Amino acid sequence: MSVVAVPKHGKLGAGFSRRERFEGDFLHPGRRTDGRQSAATWITSLSDMQKVILLCAWCAPKFNPRKHGYRRFYSPDLTGHTSGYVANGMCDACKTQTALSPGGGTSFISEATYSQACQDPADARRRARQAWRTGPSTWAAVKTSVSRAWGSRRPSDASTGR
Repeated sequence: MSVVAVPKHGKLGAGFSRRERFEGDFLHPGRRTDGRQSAATWITSLSDMQKVILLCAWCAPKFNPRKHGYRRFYSPDLTGHTSGYVANGMCDACKTQTALSPGGGTSFISEATYSQACQDPADARRRARQAWRTGPSTWAAVKTSVSRAWGSRRPSDASTGR
């Protein structure tokens, strides 16, 4: 076994190129499954680093997002086929594919980054209702569509030939 010396006050990742650091983050195999690391400690370490956590339908009820300062990740589905909370990938706890489990998976994101990455569904509904209430009346919408159809002239002006 080789010994690697690291400077006492060195920065983590110093000496590696940007590509090597990206590949190290991207190709990380996840938690150890050889018995040295439990799923709970891996999820706790992910939450300490404020990383996104993806859990299958079997593991998600065991995770308390409020305790760790997390919320469910919401991405609106404009087609309406799925819930905005469904996510697919490999479960961080048991390493199974969430697409194969019934109900899919649930992704959790830190409260600190939630407003930057997600749209809050309650706020979106509230804004849509407010826009509908303050929108133009039915008669104003009819007048707008008529003016678009006839251009700048009124229908009465077109019939007289002015």
